[in-house]
Amino acid sequence: MLRLPAIVCATDLSEGSNKALHLAAFIAEKTRAKLVVAHVVDLPAVTPYGETMVDPQELQARVSQSAKAQIGDILTELPPDRWELKVSIGYPAREICEIVKQTDARLLIAATHIRSGFERLLLGSVTRKLMITIPVPFLTVSGSLPIERLSLHSIESILVSTDFSDESLEAVRWGFNFARVFGARVTLATVIESTQLDQILALDPQKEKAAAQKYTDELKRRLTEMVPGDLSERADIRVLAGKPHEELNKYAILNHNDLICVGFRGRGFVEAIMVGSTTDRLVRIGQFPILAVRAGLERDWEDDGAPDPAAAGGGI
Repeated sequence: MLRLPAIVCATDLSEGSNKALHLAAFIAEKTRAKLVVAHVVDLPAVTPYGETMVDPQELQARVSQSAKAQIGDILTELPPDRWELKVSIGYPAREICEIVKQTDARLLIAATHIRSGFERLLLGSVTRKLMITIPVPFLTVSGSLPIERLSLHSIESILVSTDFSDESLEAVRWGFNFARVFGARVTLATVIESTQLDQILALDPQKEKAAAQKYTDELKRRLTEMVPGDLSERADIRVLAGKPHEELNKYAILNHNDLICVGFRGRGFVEAIMVGSTTDRLVRIGQFPILAVRAGLERDWEDDGAPDPAAAGGGI
């Protein structure tokens, strides 16, 4: 089960960015975590206007007063002692990481601003930097999502993706624990890419249908073994085929999922531009909240008795 002493929700106080606060408040309420709202006054943004000549403490106090009133109007269902505002001045990605560490947070939530052209490929510099540096899972919410999707106070269906790598197994753990906290149904899915299927079929072209079915059955068996007993009655197993980000997004649309949970490798800057990843592309599409989980994160958020999906045999 999730044990989250604190959750950080970052916002630039724009309408789109503040949408993440609704989901953050709901998760904080269900997990009994302290919600820390982080607002960073972007240093490069204020420099051209001479704001750096103002006393930093005066600027911080001025921004804090305005931000607290605005955020308080949104977090009406959380008692005042269950959330706090932290305002800092500097480079957003760096300051948000520091706030996460200072508050002992175990989850970061923030809205993404999807733009066009080259900016779209980069996901926005702050989001990208956070995804590859933040020491906790990162739940992104598209700023273009209708507010109704984020304020219904319900996470009833979660889609969890795995390719059986270490990154995805960590995401599976988080997906299962989210399902426990919210009493949600969970779909554990893997996607067969065309290159994988071509390699299987090339081994026995005369029996391609049988070979493909055998491979699919093996994947289903592996997935089934990963589901802990307490979730078996509300878990579905799916083997999809195609491009992972397209198939996962399509499945989530058709099955009305509320959240997609995926592992994240944290590729470097150049590789992310040239290749991207399933996580990057799902975030760009922006139709669902995406919980991105990197491998190697501390697991002190989990009860000792929680099932470990990695114990279900080796990789595929």
